[in-house]
Amino acid sequence: MRDVVVIGAGIAGVTAALYLKRANKDVLLIEKGMVGGIINKTSLINNYPTINSITGPDFSNMLLDQVMHNNIDIRFATVISVENKIDKKIVHLKNETIECKYLVLATGKEVRKLAVDGEEEYYGHGISYCALCDGPLYKDKNVAVIGTGTSALEEALYLSNICKTVTILAKYDYFKANEELIHEVESKDNIQVLYSSIVSKFVGKNKKIMSIEYIYKNKKNKLKIDGVFIYIGSTPNIIDGLNLELDNNYIKVNENMETSISGIYAVGDVIKKDVYQLVTASNDGAIAANNIIKELREL
Repeated sequence: MRDVVVIGAGIAGVTAALYLKRANKDVLLIEKGMVGGIINKTSLINNYPTINSITGPDFSNMLLDQVMHNNIDIRFATVISVENKIDKKIVHLKNETIECKYLVLATGKEVRKLAVDGEEEYYGHGISYCALCDGPLYKDKNVAVIGTGTSALEEALYLSNICKTVTILAKYDYFKANEELIHEVESKDNIQVLYSSIVSKFVGKNKKIMSIEYIYKNKKNKLKIDGVFIYIGSTPNIIDGLNLELDNNYIKVNENMETSISGIYAVGDVIKKDVYQLVTASNDGAIAANNIIKELREL
């Protein structure tokens, strides 16, 4: 039986595994894709302390190097389900089961895609799903925000203080947000709203996005932009087999990052919180690991 199994090797999961390993705990890190997770699709990171600027893939490689340097046991596999027993947790992989005393869920979330031509091609080359991460790259430039909810409007306001212009393409003829926020958006001089506009294609050249094609009143239109921020929601990656307490599909945790099930912790983008950034994800991992270390000390 392992002391701890950490599912997910993004920065939250790697941080948890690192702290546990350095405390001489028997920890297994499981990752279904690439170390770094969604960070690998981030074009540029320039808001992480001590690092002025680095690409997402390079940052992920640094995480992998740290895993290897600290001899953290890592398994590249997909978790099918998890069982919670009184005295242990059982992690089911395709051809294997692993038992552990504690479990850390660092499974992240998947942003919802528009699923239109050019979206995958220009992801990281003008298309982003995080204004807080990539907004400063478009200082004094023209950008578009796609979405109708609170997050889309909040990020449009944030971008309006950085970018020259912000154009919101709203699928409906209204916003799904409170009136105060809507009024604030509509009062901004450098924000324009295109209601009832359906994005149909992203167009670019030399791996750089140039414009958005959209449909308005059955007519095709084109909007020239330097960058696009898509906010149509996200879906947390919840593993089957656990009846965890959720908040809008995100895992609820306490101040120690423990879930509603004793011995199971959750960290990073899969949990309900206010700020989703690399530094906060790393913080989550450190808190969870240190609390598990305390628990193991008392066994």
